[in-house]
Amino acid sequence: MGLKKLFGKGIVFCGIILSICAGVIFLSTQDPYRQRIAEWTDSQDFMDDNEVLPCFDGARKQDQTRQLLIGDSICGQMFYEFQEYNQHISMQASNAPFMITGQYILAEEYLKYHPEATDIFLVMHPVPLTRTFDTQWSYRYGVMTYAEVDAMERLDENTRDAMVSVYGKVFIKKEIVQLIEDSPILRKLYLNYVNFNRESYAQSSFFEIADQYVKKLYELCEQNGVTLHLYPAPVTEFFREHVSTLAQEYDKTWMSKKFPDYFNDILYYPNEWSKDMSHFGGKYEEPEMLKETIERAYEDTALLESLRFGIEP
Repeated sequence: MGLKKLFGKGIVFCGIILSICAGVIFLSTQDPYRQRIAEWTDSQDFMDDNEVLPCFDGARKQDQTRQLLIGDSICGQMFYEFQEYNQHISMQASNAPFMITGQYILAEEYLKYHPEATDIFLVMHPVPLTRTFDTQWSYRYGVMTYAEVDAMERLDENTRDAMVSVYGKVFIKKEIVQLIEDSPILRKLYLNYVNFNRESYAQSSFFEIADQYVKKLYELCEQNGVTLHLYPAPVTEFFREHVSTLAQEYDKTWMSKKFPDYFNDILYYPNEWSKDMSHFGGKYEEPEMLKETIERAYEDTALLESLRFGIEP
């Protein structure tokens, strides 16, 4: 009897602890407790909003635009500066961890709300174009976004399988993702778990995912009477050697048949122009210099022809 009583008390104690944990997690999703619990658990760095979700709001906006500009954060740095002069273009650049899979979903969303669309401009640095489902940022800005906008089923089965292999099946479900989004404690615990205990998805080639989804995007555009344009973002000299290696792999892809000049059209610029070897810095991120860079990088393209700068020469 003594052992049974001890076992029973242990069960009750565990139940109490689990109830307390569940209560704390629930409160961590609710204001005003969310901020206080984040401070108490040192989780303040995991309270940021998903910076990619507003791109979907923009894509769904039923405006008069007929062209969509999407891409990574370098694309955003270059072109957002001129958004006010280009009301005819919906500019929805995001970031690299959103991945090419995310760009496909975003473009699909735009076309759903803009049946008169004519062009989609996809501007990506060649390195982010090779991005895989990693253990650093792809869950936060890729997978969580796909789940939150109910887009998981619009991705191919092999893509969902790749995500499951890294993050686990339960953690790509919308209900669980939303809980992780709302609770800084859970987000901290899960993202750290993935970072230290899981391995990134190993692509069969650098462009496995990109080739699949650029092709899907191309076919989607064809179905909607839209022209897809793929352009490289400017690249620092720091990446030149690596990009040369990628160019050899690119020649083996489906993309290289439809967009053969992607690597040939790369504008390389000095490392000193950049603040982090990827984005422009100092005077080179000011509008006048960005305008010059864009004009050099996209000379004789449909993108440059469509752009307005609002800056006197």
